[in-house]
Amino acid sequence: MRILIEFLCDENIENITPFLYSDFDRVYFIGFDEDGVNGRRAEVLDTVVSGKFGAEAVFIAVPDKTLSAAYRLLYEMIGESNEYVIDLTGGHELFSAAAGILAGTSDKKNVAIASYDIENGVEHIQYPELADNKPVSGLSVDEMISLSGGAVISKSKTSAEIRSEDRLRNEISRMWDTVKGVTADWNRFCSMTNRREGGHVTKKLTRGDDRKTCERLIPLLRKRGIIKNDTIYVDEKGRTYLEYDMCPRAKTTEMYEKSGTVLELYSCLAAVECGAFSDAASGVMIDLDGLITKRKGDPRNEIDLTAVYKNRLVLCSCKCTKPTKEHLYEILTMAEQYGGKYAVPVLICSEQAFEHVKERAREMGVILIDNVLNTSLKSLKSSLLKYFPV
Repeated sequence: MRILIEFLCDENIENITPFLYSDFDRVYFIGFDEDGVNGRRAEVLDTVVSGKFGAEAVFIAVPDKTLSAAYRLLYEMIGESNEYVIDLTGGHELFSAAAGILAGTSDKKNVAIASYDIENGVEHIQYPELADNKPVSGLSVDEMISLSGGAVISKSKTSAEIRSEDRLRNEISRMWDTVKGVTADWNRFCSMTNRREGGHVTKKLTRGDDRKTCERLIPLLRKRGIIKNDTIYVDEKGRTYLEYDMCPRAKTTEMYEKSGTVLELYSCLAAVECGAFSDAASGVMIDLDGLITKRKGDPRNEIDLTAVYKNRLVLCSCKCTKPTKEHLYEILTMAEQYGGKYAVPVLICSEQAFEHVKERAREMGVILIDNVLNTSLKSLKSSLLKYFPV
């Protein structure tokens, strides 16, 4: 039997990373009472270990917070007939010290000691011989979110869908090329009261300049083969409406009803095609506590674009506007909540940022990709690869 000995720490990704490099039959999660040996963290880790890796998870609390107690537990735990790997990544320093004493003084020959560079995706074998290894498996967006104690409720489009459907890729590119130069009009157009029956759409024009917005935008949508049979009329009560039919090739409904969805999907298309990410999805709705209910108070949030890079969670906010400091704080907060210290926050905006916003992004550690409306798909993919090299 191959057994992993893992010292519990605050970052759940550190607690399961060894499984991405090798197979284990059982893992002992060891910690002091305050490390979460019993509680929500143990539930999350047990679910991932058993469900994803098919291993047994055992949680052991050490009541005596001393080096001698930590060493005694490790020494007595290791039997003669099994193979053991001790992970030094994270956990209390007393356990790491105990592992070092064990390696230097004991006669146990069936023990290896390793640590993991999560940011660069490398396993460092430190005992009995030095060696570096790359991961052999990875985590999906759903699995990464579950490690934070959350749960994915729904996704708009996934990397698998985008890779497999030429029609979808062409539709995303066509729609972004259509609206990228008129984002203000498109934002206003999508905010108008909307009623849809099949492919027939009715919009109520309530603001004074709604009609002018439609008159500027409708010819462009008609020319690109997105809508047809459009008409603006006033009813007997003096209310103004716009009616039109969606063209058959306009199949991705959400892209034509929510203004930000076009940039989300365009960014997701770039993320999928650049080849840097093992998984990606747009419009990821997340339940914050992982307990999905239908109650109104159930905490949830939507991430515009979520991806996985070298088993690190990448969370992107996509804005059809000029980036602001508030946008930076928003995505940084979400990244810390859902991915911990290893998560990568990204802000993608259609317009060019002011220099003081760029400087603030650098200070905060937020990747800022701006001026996308003047950026080709090839250039956007290159921008992503600059920060996420293959």
